Amino acid sequence: MPDGRDLLAGMGWIPLPFSCLGLVRKTGVTSNASLWAWMILVPWSTGGKPWIDGTDVVPASTKTEAQEREGVIAKMRSILDERYGDTVARTAIDDLIDEILDES
Repeated sequence: MPDGRDLLAGMGWIPLPFSCLGLVRKTGVTSNASLWAWMILVPWSTGGKPWIDGTDVVPASTKTEAQEREGVIAKMRSILDERYGDTVARTAIDDLIDEILDES
């Protein structure tokens, strides 16, 4: 059964850790920097807003646009790891233990 992921990928959304999706856009260029806007959808968020967003200014360098984009995506992944890494890992371990105990 289709879940819509192919449609989201067609719109530029990329998969991120913890079942999140991300969108990255280069929104401006000056003589000495590029401006990138990004958003992370957190579909399972129970408190607050279900997204994280921000902008990054990447100083002019010899990097290609693809390399700059990968740097922004790496930052998005690290934000998710910092915010949810321990919590999600702990929940996964608790779920696994409950599953094992239920099968006994």
